[in-house]
Amino acid sequence: MKKSFNLFFVLGLFTLIISSCGSDPTDELPEPDLSVIDDDVQINRTFEDLDNYTLTVLEENGLGARIFKSQLDEICEGVDITIDQENRRIVIDFGESCINSEGIERKGVVTLEYSGNFLFPGATVLTTFEGYEVDGLQIEGTRSIVNSGVDLANNQINLAVTVENGVITWPDGSSATYESDQIREVRLGSEGYEINITGTASGTSRTGISYTSLVETALEVNQPCVESGVWIPSAGVLVFNYENSTVSADFGTGDCDRTLILTYPGGSQEITVD
Repeated sequence: MKKSFNLFFVLGLFTLIISSCGSDPTDELPEPDLSVIDDDVQINRTFEDLDNYTLTVLEENGLGARIFKSQLDEICEGVDITIDQENRRIVIDFGESCINSEGIERKGVVTLEYSGNFLFPGATVLTTFEGYEVDGLQIEGTRSIVNSGVDLANNQINLAVTVENGVITWPDGSSATYESDQIREVRLGSEGYEINITGTASGTSRTGISYTSLVETALEVNQPCVESGVWIPSAGVLVFNYENSTVSADFGTGDCDRTLILTYPGGSQEITVD
């Protein structure tokens, strides 16, 4: 009887091993919470919007190259821009509500404190916010831009860009935190700017999930897309890490659209962002 018991035990164990080897472990992996990526995309949308009109304001006030297409009145009808040259400060006041031709609504005050002409290496711009909102998303924190080098041959400026103590609050009262450390290579031309972005970011989503992200393939943003209302990069790959999962966001190879492909353990899907 003892030998018979051992035989059945071995046969059962062998069957279990064979069954385990034949199964696909990815079939049992739960889909990660993709709202983390949605939060990050919306947060970066607000900062791309900020960059777009910040460059315009600096250019119109003689602090940058005069090659951009936009004019101040295109930022938002009724916006109040105060220039304090003595203290090197520009205050952009959108008031209670200011809606531009693309339907973007902004509120509150953005303050730019600059060290000098932005085309000079070492020049800095520190951005702070007071009651500032973009389409209902309230932005807090500080954002600094440092000109880390100029390539005159290629008409390019390299910028070190950081966001510290970022808090973004949605209309429903939920909020996310965000910090980033990026290098932005800005190429200037007759059609506007083209930006290649590399670097890292971290934060906590609205659902309380902590995450980090890394640019795996440089993200590409250009002025014509931004001004047409397409705020996400037109190319590049951004990789997110959270809750023991890795999710890559592929923005494509250059098309000016709102789609990206998310790939994660166990699957992938194409999504379209607002």
